Amino acid sequence: MKQLVTARIAAAAALVALVAAAAPTASHAQTTVTANWVQTSTQGPSPRVGPAMAYDLVDRKTVLFGGGGTSDTLGDTWQYDGRAWTQVPVSGPLGRTLASMVYDSTRGVAVLFGGYNNGIRSDTWEWNGSVWNQRLTAHMPPARLWTAMTYDSARHIAVLFGGAPGSGLLNDTWQYDGNDWTQVTTAHSPPARRGHGLAFDSARERVVLFGGQDPTGVNLNDTWEFDGTDWSQVTTAHSPSARLWHSMAYDPSLGGTVVFAGASDPNNPSNDTWLYDGADWQQITPNPNVNPRLQAAMSYDPNRAEIVVFGGAANILYTPQYGDTLALRGVTTSPLGWARANPSPAPSARVFAQMDYDSGRGVSVLFGGSSDSGPGNLHDTWQWDGARWTQTAPAVSPPAVAGGTMAYDNSRRVSVLFGGSGSAGNSSSTWEWDGTNWTQRGPATSPPARVWAAMTYDSARGRVVLFGGDGPSGLLADTWTYDGTTWTQMSPASAPSPRDGSALAFDPSRGRAVLFGGHDSNGRLADTWEWDGAHWMQIPTTTAPHARFWESIAFNTQRGKTVLFGGDHFQPNDLGESNDTWEWDGSQWTHDFPAAAPPIRSGQSMAYDATRGRMVVFGGWNAATSPATIYGDTWEFGNGIQTPPGTPSATLNVFGLGTNFGSVNVGSTANGVAAFMLSSTGSGPLAVNSIALTGPSDFALSTDCPMNGDPLPAGSYCMAIVSFTPTAAGTRTASIAFTYNAPGGNQTFQLQGTGVVHPTSLTVSPATAMFNGGAIISASLQVDGKPFAGQPVTLSLLNGPGTTTQTDSSGVAVWFGVSFAGIHAGSYPTGIQATFAGNPAYAPSSATAALVITQPVTTAYTGEFYIADTTAGHVTVQVDQRTPASDPQFIDYANTAVWARITVIGPASTADFYAKVTDAPGWFSTGLGVATASLPALADGGYTVVATLVDGPSNTSPSSAVSSDDTRAGLVSSPTKGGYLSGGGAIATDPATNTGDRHGYFSLQMKPGKTPIGNLVYSYRVRMDVGGGNLRDVDVWVTSTSITTLSGNSATGQFAVEYVDALTGQRYTTFEFSGGTFKLSFVNATDNSPAKFGLILKRPDGTLFHSTGSAPAPVVLGRLVSTL
Repeated sequence: MKQLVTARIAAAAALVALVAAAAPTASHAQTTVTANWVQTSTQGPSPRVGPAMAYDLVDRKTVLFGGGGTSDTLGDTWQYDGRAWTQVPVSGPLGRTLASMVYDSTRGVAVLFGGYNNGIRSDTWEWNGSVWNQRLTAHMPPARLWTAMTYDSARHIAVLFGGAPGSGLLNDTWQYDGNDWTQVTTAHSPPARRGHGLAFDSARERVVLFGGQDPTGVNLNDTWEFDGTDWSQVTTAHSPSARLWHSMAYDPSLGGTVVFAGASDPNNPSNDTWLYDGADWQQITPNPNVNPRLQAAMSYDPNRAEIVVFGGAANILYTPQYGDTLALRGVTTSPLGWARANPSPAPSARVFAQMDYDSGRGVSVLFGGSSDSGPGNLHDTWQWDGARWTQTAPAVSPPAVAGGTMAYDNSRRVSVLFGGSGSAGNSSSTWEWDGTNWTQRGPATSPPARVWAAMTYDSARGRVVLFGGDGPSGLLADTWTYDGTTWTQMSPASAPSPRDGSALAFDPSRGRAVLFGGHDSNGRLADTWEWDGAHWMQIPTTTAPHARFWESIAFNTQRGKTVLFGGDHFQPNDLGESNDTWEWDGSQWTHDFPAAAPPIRSGQSMAYDATRGRMVVFGGWNAATSPATIYGDTWEFGNGIQTPPGTPSATLNVFGLGTNFGSVNVGSTANGVAAFMLSSTGSGPLAVNSIALTGPSDFALSTDCPMNGDPLPAGSYCMAIVSFTPTAAGTRTASIAFTYNAPGGNQTFQLQGTGVVHPTSLTVSPATAMFNGGAIISASLQVDGKPFAGQPVTLSLLNGPGTTTQTDSSGVAVWFGVSFAGIHAGSYPTGIQATFAGNPAYAPSSATAALVITQPVTTAYTGEFYIADTTAGHVTVQVDQRTPASDPQFIDYANTAVWARITVIGPASTADFYAKVTDAPGWFSTGLGVATASLPALADGGYTVVATLVDGPSNTSPSSAVSSDDTRAGLVSSPTKGGYLSGGGAIATDPATNTGDRHGYFSLQMKPGKTPIGNLVYSYRVRMDVGGGNLRDVDVWVTSTSITTLSGNSATGQFAVEYVDALTGQRYTTFEFSGGTFKLSFVNATDNSPAKFGLILKRPDGTLFHSTGSAPAPVVLGRLVSTL
């Protein structure tokens, strides 16, 4: 447990500590209540007048006794569950009418006093839910009629005032504590009267008296309040008309005391309904269908949050009498409020205590917790009855734990405690509290040990529901139910993510448990889920509390909503403990703005006191302070709580970027905000009248500050956040003005930011193409160093027309199908232009790249084919621009560098020679160029000469100015004396290969002797499938490996063959072999004139591999010399 707590404290230490004062805060103007009477039951007790009635919190039923029937007094006992009446067959007090009855929630009994049956009664009886018991007290009020009685739950006493003893009227005040009656002597008192009404306002802890009739027969409409010590009259701006024999009860859901019907004229009663909120009376719109009446019975049903009325009569003659049951149902916009209670004694300060509400006994039960932010170190049990904390002394208690869960099982009338963190680690124990004793349960199966789980009681299915928490191996997402005997793990199809610190409450009106928030592996959560007994369902919300954990949640039956308070939250520019209040109605969250609130906190305990219509909160902590502040205060929340106005005060500070946002790219949002924190620092609530942002749309305001009449409680704060997104370049200004009801409550701040355009960069790729050819041109656009997609880029050539195209997701704009027609061959350093025009948010940019238009040319070898082995020779290449596809405007080699790279490949070595191409004589008319390189003396043998055009000496890349295929030829070096056969040159015609293919060439040099010596090189090009249907241009190289015979006109020997890719130089060895045989035949091999030859190549197995045909068909265009 300490690991998360320590981490939480460390994170919170970096925040501004906001410690709220606990002073109560201001009252509100009276608000309109809308409610109506509804007939809820047509069958039940017989019609009667003056019955006694009270709501039994233990049985959750309204109890009715006696009354005056049409012919006699009645002594029957009935119970009403909100739907139907049931008579209880039990004996009890003597039948009577006009008795008073209240429910003592401390002792769980209904108390009945007095009444009339052939005389005025003064006896006291108690109903415990099953039997009536007469209480014989040492003292008792004098017998009387038309008195009024109510139960003061704050002081745990029944209060009785006035009445008619037979002659005269009384104004005495009596109290009954369950043991004896005591007359209270007060400094002030309402005048003597009869037929008045009493009710206890639990929100303000006051007994309220209204109306009646004085000894002279004058009907009254005065309002009085009793605080347990003295009476005081209340002056109100409005009031019901003077009357007696009306019905009266306090309705916490409507936020006040309700008066119904009664009579100014006993023969003409009314049917109006009024509500008193502690400040003034207001009339609730009457229902004309409700019969006017007097002497009806009234009580408040907290389980259904409604006033219940039964019976009464149409006049003082009691004819007719009514047997209808009415319920006052409605809503109020009376503001919710928090009020701090200051009981003594009280539990010590603590966090992560376990608490629930014991509806059977009318008390909130608190157990354990931690007093030092560590594991649980407390194991005391306390009960809160709405006025005081009482520590119990059970014989056995659970071990000290904190961060456990507790829920009240109202079917078995026990509080169920599970889990938590203690000195021995996390717990998996189940304990039950019955109001007197703790008992450990031993179910066969239990959920794994855990801390900070969520648990509630599902009253629709009679099961405790447990979810999640922090378990032995980390966060949990399991769901368990407990029926009092067995824990059962459920298997829903989906569930909330594993988490701890979430909150769970059961909504009985919809039969669902509501779960909110918590903390998972990614941080705080703000999701809402509901459990229907079998399935979890995530509920989408448009508005929700900020993400948080360690919050409190409970269902308010009077308001019909789930209430959430506090927790450790996160919102932009703020995190840590909070004190906000929210309500969930099953479809949406609503933010409440009470006039007062507890200081910010998390880890507090909260339960709903259904008897008094109050949320009860105890303890918690503020981990943002150093050291952490742990609370020991008690707060209550509900309708109609009125608090003094106090003195509002405020501080307004700005954090974040302050009022100057600096420079921000246009269209981008500043990396930070101006965060205004408005803190209510006085003793009363702060009224925020307005927060107004004035200026261009570059500035945007969001705020959680309450306005429209809602208060900001003392000790609370709210945030106004301004963001800046410039729409144009330059300085942008705005102002934000705050007005509120405290000194300095008119403040204006000037805001400023500077819009700057995003820098962009554009690059364009160079392009090379043949004259009159085409290509693809592309450019890359970036913004802030990243690809800039979807932007228009214009591409053009030589400042001429172009095209505009959009950049793709990689920021690349592509111009397909570009035509270079009409552009002369040559090199243009800025021949390609790319431009991005920009926009208000993005700067323009441009770029250029080189464009090279290549001239198609043909090359021909014009050098020597035969040289003597003792002298140096020359190799010459002629470059001809006169091709069908050439630019008629010749390239001048004097201005454009083109070189010939001449590679001479011999039997034992290879050498490169470079020669610059120069304009040949007559270039102006022919465009011819020539390149000549000198050779050193070459050893005897046949040589291959390959000429390619390049950009410069020692360069191997093809020329960018001109484009041609390489030229190959054969060259031989032979002695000048002795018998030999030598020759070399290009093959002019070879039917076996490609006609006119100048890649085919031939070179040989052979000498006779005892063992003939020499070498043969022959090459030709074919287009062939090199595998998988891949057609390639391949050079086939045939090289002799030995000479076996040599005669005057022929030679034979062996050869090897290689296959080389004409484009890449890759060898295809799968086709190669050696050991083949050749036969070379000659015709006219006697001088330096062109000669004819024939060549037959056979594989090692003797099959024909290749043949040029028989001599004298092919022609060698070089020189063939024979002196054999």
